Amino acid sequence: MDTIRILLIDDMQVVREGLRRMLEIESDFKVVGEASSAKEALTLVESLSPEVILMDIKMPGVDGISLTREIKGKFPSSNIIMLTLYDEYLTQAIEAGAKGYLQKDIHRDELLSAIRAVHEGRSPFNLSLSPERLAEFAASSESKNQTHLAERELAMLRLIANGVTTR
Repeated sequence: MDTIRILLIDDMQVVREGLRRMLEIESDFKVVGEASSAKEALTLVESLSPEVILMDIKMPGVDGISLTREIKGKFPSSNIIMLTLYDEYLTQAIEAGAKGYLQKDIHRDELLSAIRAVHEGRSPFNLSLSPERLAEFAASSESKNQTHLAERELAMLRLIANGVTTR
């Protein structure tokens, strides 16, 4: 199994350290770097070429949405997962180029699966996002007719927003 190279971007050191320890237990993950600021993150993305980037939204200075936009502008193939406490930035994150959007209260296995999914080209979303936020995102994407999601992913998002579960 190939090793997935991961970059952690969060202004909180304890969060980065916790994520690093949790991820490096997995034989197919390698945390190649950590950044606490936008400037540091851009330098590391360029020098380390991570395959997956886990990024917080709320950071001092440049926020995660703006940083995602900047990284995607310079490194279009970057796979960014927003890992946040907030659900209200879903639309902005996806429009900026994030491939996934997860809340920090997810279970370890969900995070591991999401990283693998993004690495394989899929777009994971945390199902604890409120149905209202998911519906808002789906409606926004349809009205603008601009989305980074495939039609099948958008259809699944609509189902989730309407309360359908995997069961």
